[in-house]
Amino acid sequence: MISQRRPWAAALLSLPIPGLGHLYAGSARSAIWFGTLTAPIAGSLFLAAALAAPSPALFLLIASATVATTWVGVPIHAARRARAAGSAYELGRVNRWYVYLAFIGGVAVWQGAVLDFFKTYVAEAFRMPSASGEPTLLVGDFFYILKFPRAPRELTDELVVFRSPEQPVLRVVKRAVGLPGDTLGMRDGLLYRNGRQVPEPYAQRYDVARPPEDRYVSQMRAWQVSHLVHTDAARYLPTTRDWGPLVVPPDSFFAIGDNRDESYDSRFFGFIPLANISGRPRVIYFSYESGVGIRWKRLGHRIP
Repeated sequence: MISQRRPWAAALLSLPIPGLGHLYAGSARSAIWFGTLTAPIAGSLFLAAALAAPSPALFLLIASATVATTWVGVPIHAARRARAAGSAYELGRVNRWYVYLAFIGGVAVWQGAVLDFFKTYVAEAFRMPSASGEPTLLVGDFFYILKFPRAPRELTDELVVFRSPEQPVLRVVKRAVGLPGDTLGMRDGLLYRNGRQVPEPYAQRYDVARPPEDRYVSQMRAWQVSHLVHTDAARYLPTTRDWGPLVVPPDSFFAIGDNRDESYDSRFFGFIPLANISGRPRVIYFSYESGVGIRWKRLGHRIP
């Protein structure tokens, strides 16, 4: 059976499913290559640009080129194959509706598997939902979390994303300031670890402490008294700016938000299992503020 292959149809079919336009044009081998490799290659290039580009401008250039190649280059290539097939194209075994459906299903499953692999072992996208990370992370920042494993000691003073010990389905981002065996405390809003003040250029403070009758302060005392050292538990009255010293137990860590007066963190809910860590924020790939629009200067910004 003879049927003309229309370039515009091949291009449109390639937009939702890479390779489908090539299959329509009768090029089964190209369909398989584009269907299986487009997603992992585009994802790897975008991630590499985000992690390795020395400047936000270069990140935008590489990211734009990657998107253009995926959403423009692949359809154009499919259209050229359809044009080469001509108006006297003889339908083959690949030009059956059930073959198209099988191809769509196979590519969808493959792309889902690739995405799951990246999310589990390489990197995952995350959005900053609150002001607890300011000024390091702003509401509306979209960033990548790196999943590469690191020794626990290397996480000291690093931002980490972890599952909340109170709500396991909720993931939050805070800075790990204490690891197993560390003795932590705060005096006048300044953090002390193992007897020494910790320099914290990333911390934002407003010199506002919650009143002693605040329910969150009561919550602090309830869990902290059993971990106190060198302090009379009966007379212990912590505030958000004065607490401890506490000793971090094995296989746990202590995390605080950079925005000290706008963060619900370990001061209130306690230590977090190290196993709860999902990864480390490393680069902002998109940033948007309501009423302002895209914050272009933050795109490609490395997270300290």
